[in-house]
Amino acid sequence: MNPIQTFFSQLSERFATLSQGQKVAALVLATVTIGSILAMSFWIKTPDLQLLYANLSEQDASAIVDNLKSQKIPYELSNQGKTIRVPANQVHEIRLKMASEGLPEGSEVGLEIFDETSLGMTDFIQKLNFQRALQGELSRTIKTLDAVDHARVHLVIPKQTLFIREKPKGKASVTIKTKAGKFLNESQVQAIVHLVSASVEGITADNVVVVDVKGNLLSGSQETNAGAARSSSNYQHKRRVEQEFEKNILAMLEDALGQGMIIARVTAKLDFEKNDHTEEVYDPDSAVIRSQQTASESTVGATPTGGVIGVQAQLPAGQNEGGAGTSGQPSKRDKNNQVTNYEINKITRVVSKPTGTISKLSVAVMINGVMAENDAGEEEYQARTQEEMDKYTQIVQSAVGYNEERGDQIKVENIQFDRSVELQRLKELEREKQIDLAFQVGKYILGLIFVILFYTRAIKPIINWMTTSPKKEEEVEEEVKIEGKSPAQLAEEEEMKRLEATLLDSAEMRKSVTEFIQKDPKYTAGVVRKWLREKATT
Repeated sequence: MNPIQTFFSQLSERFATLSQGQKVAALVLATVTIGSILAMSFWIKTPDLQLLYANLSEQDASAIVDNLKSQKIPYELSNQGKTIRVPANQVHEIRLKMASEGLPEGSEVGLEIFDETSLGMTDFIQKLNFQRALQGELSRTIKTLDAVDHARVHLVIPKQTLFIREKPKGKASVTIKTKAGKFLNESQVQAIVHLVSASVEGITADNVVVVDVKGNLLSGSQETNAGAARSSSNYQHKRRVEQEFEKNILAMLEDALGQGMIIARVTAKLDFEKNDHTEEVYDPDSAVIRSQQTASESTVGATPTGGVIGVQAQLPAGQNEGGAGTSGQPSKRDKNNQVTNYEINKITRVVSKPTGTISKLSVAVMINGVMAENDAGEEEYQARTQEEMDKYTQIVQSAVGYNEERGDQIKVENIQFDRSVELQRLKELEREKQIDLAFQVGKYILGLIFVILFYTRAIKPIINWMTTSPKKEEEVEEEVKIEGKSPAQLAEEEEMKRLEATLLDSAEMRKSVTEFIQKDPKYTAGVVRKWLREKATT
């Protein structure tokens, strides 16, 4: 007979011999076993889903889901439909396909709004769509920044008219939502302000306002922003200088003393005052002729008949020089003019004082001691000697460029560091690792124990029950009933067997003695008399 037919025939015979309660229990057990096997198989075949997109708008989520359905790709929605997960081995491929189809588009409307235009669109609708497109494109551009999670832009574009002499200015406002754990510094805020002002005609940087989702003003007037930018830049430069000095100190000492043995803090006082000084110096002793001009004029001729016109004509005779009285006589006039220009040495000096110069340094350095064994062989803390501390002080002075005239202060101290918190943290981490390892190992051990118990307590009895025919089982039960006795009965039977063996040995011994007496009665009588004498003496 076919083994399969034999198995099912034995199974039907066994099932028929069961009572009503046993039949129900067997059916329930079989159903649970089959259900567990099917559930485990489905769980194994379930794909590992990973994040495809998060925080999607309703329009984008709907378009992406429709696309996945058309491609028959399994997906999972969460976070109220804003998050989509797909099989891990298809994430990158699906993203490339979605990007080729322009998904996700985002909730902002960009210049694609003009892809489909109607012939009956009015001028007002066109201007409104253009403003919406500008706002959407600016929002998309701002969202490309690493720290920005979401952005909205509102523009106020003035209406163009011919009856206003002064052209009105536009305005813009930007709302920013940053990503978790990130923020926008002052330079990034100013970059957003100038991005908006440079993208829209008629909007200047001082008419752009940037706020965050909590209502904090990130940008204000241009003067305020300029001052804030300068203050932020000065503070950042100050921190860079201090960190550079701290790095120099740690780099020199940690290589010699070890990591974590040094704590260095530097406070720098910088002078950001801008001062330009112009100086001109003249040297009068270094006069040099630069140019010289000489003009000579000589006149020879007769004096007019009427005499000389002027004061000389009124003078008495003999006092009229240059003339001959009433009679015309020849006259001579000489005129010399000389102009000399001197060049004097001049030194013009323009001195611009650099900003951000160091006016004072304050340095504090703490050095940990060493752990060494004492006479008892135990580790104990030992402070560093004064000679070592003086040497370390000189090293720190060299590292920061110590200047006593500038009023610099440097303090180097030997202080024992408190490592208790760090050691406790390390112990906790080690304990957590051990617990995780124990959980991992325990999970596999419990699974193995469950499998073994399930096989020995459930599967194997069922197999034996199914493969054993009812007749054989009845024979086995009868043998068990016959042989199955209580422990007292078994002990009693064992004692009876021992007594029977003893009696059998006694009978054999008696028979041997009788045969020996019959063979040699004299020797036997002597042995008996000897036993009697020994017994009488005792």
